[in-house]
Amino acid sequence: MDLYIKDRFYIPQMFPQQGKFTEFNLKRGIIAKIAITKKDKKEYSIIEHPEDGKIEWDSKKDFECPLAVEFSKEEIDYLKKSCESLVETAFPDDFWLTVEKIYDAANS
Repeated sequence: MDLYIKDRFYIPQMFPQQGKFTEFNLKRGIIAKIAITKKDKKEYSIIEHPEDGKIEWDSKKDFECPLAVEFSKEEIDYLKKSCESLVETAFPDDFWLTVEKIYDAANS
């Protein structure tokens, strides 16, 4: 699955705060795969503005070089389950695009 910087920020927000130990391990594994590294911060010019909490990055570079991530079937199932728990929650439209990407991966 190709993930853009915004996807990588959104995915951890999808996870429930509590769960079983196996879910915790799945969550931890997924987060490790999609984490924003120091290299990413430099490569994509990621800047956080602490005064308003906004984050900026080079979106052109991002769309040219998304992160290709291989998720296991268990990880995809956990991502899908996490998304399903949010269906009644309001999020920005681009958040739902990330959810759609997860569903597409789960159904392929």
